Amino acid sequence: MTVRYFSLFFWLCLLGSSTLLANHHHHRRAAPAKPTRVAHRYHFTSPLYGQNALTQILNRLIQPNSRSAKIAVYVKSMRHGDILYAHSIYQSLAPASTLKILTAEAALLYLGPNYRFNTQLLTDSGTITNGVLQGNLYVVLSGDPTFTDDNLLELLSALRSKSIHAIAGNIYIDRTAYDQEFYGPGWKVRDKQYCYAAPISASIINRNCPSFYSKMGMGSVVNNISEYNRLLLRNAFKTLAITVYGNILFAPAPATLFSINNHYSEPLTVLINNMLKKSDNIIAGAIFKKIGQRYTQKPGSWERGSLAVSQILKDQSHVHTNGVKILDGSGLSPENQATPSQMMEALDFAYHHALLHDTLLTSLPISGVDGTLKHRMYPIAHKVRAKTGTIAGVVALAGFVESKNKEPLAFVIMINGYKGGNTRYKTLEDQIAMALTRYQRT
Repeated sequence: MTVRYFSLFFWLCLLGSSTLLANHHHHRRAAPAKPTRVAHRYHFTSPLYGQNALTQILNRLIQPNSRSAKIAVYVKSMRHGDILYAHSIYQSLAPASTLKILTAEAALLYLGPNYRFNTQLLTDSGTITNGVLQGNLYVVLSGDPTFTDDNLLELLSALRSKSIHAIAGNIYIDRTAYDQEFYGPGWKVRDKQYCYAAPISASIINRNCPSFYSKMGMGSVVNNISEYNRLLLRNAFKTLAITVYGNILFAPAPATLFSINNHYSEPLTVLINNMLKKSDNIIAGAIFKKIGQRYTQKPGSWERGSLAVSQILKDQSHVHTNGVKILDGSGLSPENQATPSQMMEALDFAYHHALLHDTLLTSLPISGVDGTLKHRMYPIAHKVRAKTGTIAGVVALAGFVESKNKEPLAFVIMINGYKGGNTRYKTLEDQIAMALTRYQRT
């Protein structure tokens, strides 16, 4: 049987759906795929009994594709701990957005699930004379990736609630939480013009990509962060009818100031959910720099984020991080490197860690249901929870799948170095995942 027909039969013949990951979630059963004459002939819905049968089918899938790409696949039981399949698992490859699993794990372990970004409005004067604040204002930005101009307006509206209609001094924007290296190491020039690769700074407002330019991640990013910040502040003060007699400048806030208002982001669990479901690079980059800032007690940067995430995974998740390159937190850089073995160590730890199981695993896209897997693997809807990864020449998929007899399996698929389109290799990922749903331990 040819590879072409073998691929077709996988899609046509796998039926039904069920829950995933040890009864943690319950979903409506998906409609079965319509059986065909070919499907009845080959019986591809029958279980793959035992490891030998699984190995044969995976080898059969991988072999014809390995001539045109580097392919690594790792499958491990989360119930019994045994390795069910291993192919090139120590080969260092670009993980693309599956790297976000490592970022999420380190963030939840170090920052904590309830961590919130805090944007502050401060002043150096407590004196208000005839509605005029006799001093300077400080807007301290924290790198909140979800902060918007509406949030800024809400933050500043506290001035009106205090009957302030003018500021005697200057407005200082403090963006020292992060450094001024906005783009990750190795990011391609062609990517930087699009919203999915917007600059990562402490002053992220409207994702640093104005909504009127943005459409499905494509559009014009903010090229001058400073002027964009000034423009948004001027507009906000104008909307609130507050006169500013001074200038809008950039400077760190002094240690001792009076607090006027705060804006807190959603908790980290919500941000992680959005980051993994939607593969959000802006959230990933901001969290990555925040981990670096908090870990080193210095301004967040790509280098400090890399150091911190690698060390946290090594110390707390017991990941062997030798040779790993976690450069940007999002996976956008092709210079990121990890092995399937390292990815599996992170997945294994997450599955057996109560906090991570309840947060990270539930945030992964679900096959045929939501996120970046919403339109993939319909025949096994609900059975796969996994993070996708796609950049030029790279596709990857890593997460968890439910076997035929409901055994939870972790898997990592990393494919690098192909030329042209990626449809063939995404189909291969889906075929491997579907084969895992047919595996039944003997």
